[in-house]
Amino acid sequence: MEEREKGAQDWFKKGTEAMNHKNWDYAVKAFGMCVVLMPEVILYRQSKHGCIRKSFNDNGSGAKMAGMRLMGIRGRIKKCRMQKDWKGVETAAEEGFLLNPWDAQLMFDLGDACENLENTAIARYGLERAVEYDKDNIEYNRRLGHLLVERRDYKPARACFERIYKLDSNDSDARSMMSRIDAEATMDRGGYENADNTRDVKVEQQAAPVDAYEADRQARKGTPKTTDAPGESAEADLLHAIRKDSKNVNLYLKLADLYIKDRQFGKAQDQYNKALEISNNNAEILEQLHDVQITMLRNDLSEATERARKNPGKERLIEKAKAIKADLLAKEVEFLTHSVGLHPNDMRKKYELAQRMISTKETAKAIPLLQQAVSDPRIKVEAMVLLGECFAKEGKIELSRRQFEKALDGLSKEDKPDPFKAAHYYLGRIYEKANKRDQAEHHYGEILAVDYEYKDVLKRLEGLGTAEGGIGE
Repeated sequence: MEEREKGAQDWFKKGTEAMNHKNWDYAVKAFGMCVVLMPEVILYRQSKHGCIRKSFNDNGSGAKMAGMRLMGIRGRIKKCRMQKDWKGVETAAEEGFLLNPWDAQLMFDLGDACENLENTAIARYGLERAVEYDKDNIEYNRRLGHLLVERRDYKPARACFERIYKLDSNDSDARSMMSRIDAEATMDRGGYENADNTRDVKVEQQAAPVDAYEADRQARKGTPKTTDAPGESAEADLLHAIRKDSKNVNLYLKLADLYIKDRQFGKAQDQYNKALEISNNNAEILEQLHDVQITMLRNDLSEATERARKNPGKERLIEKAKAIKADLLAKEVEFLTHSVGLHPNDMRKKYELAQRMISTKETAKAIPLLQQAVSDPRIKVEAMVLLGECFAKEGKIELSRRQFEKALDGLSKEDKPDPFKAAHYYLGRIYEKANKRDQAEHHYGEILAVDYEYKDVLKRLEGLGTAEGGIGE
């Protein structure tokens, strides 16, 4: 056991004992020492903050005149943020909790700092508390939503963007992220994106919801319901409003949004096309249309892949699934290129475009996009690893090695397992090719310790000294 881990456990025992005796001040001090020793452990933060709340009798507002007394701490946080001193931001936020542990801004500051420090577990904890204390804050919801998407925790992520969209129906990022989450959640369930071939795919089909009460009521009446009274159907109300005001772009956008929620993407596409015509090809509306078209293509691919899986002997179905996948990739490159032009400061979009360009073997075009994307701390590690892969495929081995080693500096196998394994794999290949057996063995061993069946690592480790093939293969 590490010395700091043992020290943290000793302090935790003292804190627990103090807590049981309602000695809140000492409990806060003890749990605070746990946080200092092991800042990545959520339990220690929760225990500390919980005791601070108890010390204020759960009054929900903290110390008297906390707002004024926090001004100095907020000033320090602002200064640390400007200097990118994230540890300083974290420390100041923790000081602030001693005055008001319910302060949403301080919780956001904690989450922001820890995300930049790549302490993802605490980043999530801080951002979740910030949203809990201030549900209508768009910035808090957005940061939490993006973090949750990275962790593939789609349901709570979508709830964040739904709250943003409810607060601002013109927020293009929220709208785009909801479509992306729907698509990625479908792909995760289907598994086709990571499958080696179409037979590996499993698609989860969802039955259409049935309103049993309404069906029974109509059956008893003996006649189907043909019209809706005002207020009974949001779709009917919007269609009626459009007939009265056919040049109102917002009405078409609201109807499109309604169709998207009902997963009627074809109808949504029609409404976006009408809105696009009325607005003289508004760029933001075109981007929304692109989101829907990509979602439709992904659904088509899911269905085609499932048909091919069920009929493995029918080459025509397999080829159709491949054709749709190629069409989807081409459209994603086209639409993301448009989106990057529209949002030049959105590093995440540049990272996603680079991913697609690598898939189309345009690594030279992906490199400058990734060099910009590494400036975003939320995707820095992933972008660095992908940049290293691009350099390797372009034959720039020394640049590739430097990128992977920089990425591994502080990279945890628990926090980001895929980039961790990819970086070690490429470094192993680089050193294997250079006949540096010990270094190659080290990197391959790091992978096998967490994933014994990763690619061809075991075979390469067993055959060290007879390296063949290029690094970028």
